[in-house]
Amino acid sequence: QNVDDLHERAGSAVLAHVHGSLFATRCADCGEAPYEEPPVPPAPVERLDPPTCTRCGGLLRPGVVWFGEMLPTAPMSRAEEAVEECDLVLVVGTSGLVHPAAGLPHLARARGIPVVEINPAPTELSDAVDEVWRETAARALPAVVAAVLA
Repeated sequence: QNVDDLHERAGSAVLAHVHGSLFATRCADCGEAPYEEPPVPPAPVERLDPPTCTRCGGLLRPGVVWFGEMLPTAPMSRAEEAVEECDLVLVVGTSGLVHPAAGLPHLARARGIPVVEINPAPTELSDAVDEVWRETAARALPAVVAAVLA
């Protein structure tokens, strides 16, 4: 869900921001994007007015997908293409409840691509994957990397 660019900051190549980005400000009314972040005041202030759109005057908001909103089409298409072309899908730390993203592991399985779930608790995906690791991401992912590098 990488809305905070954590993957990029860790050095990963990111194919798509399926859930948007905190750093891609856009207008809540007309959707105009991108907007530069407003400048930070040089000294603390009691209150700032929210930034507004130069096109329509609407309020600016982070470019993330909120509950009830549709995922952006192009990033979701890139994610589907990646799942159709990969050798393995790791599903890490998700409930598997929110669609359409929760359908990506099913798309992989339908193409015969193995799916591994890494999660300390059972999820909606647990019965539909090839392998389940009941572990946290903090413990499991270093083990995955070590095994790949070995």
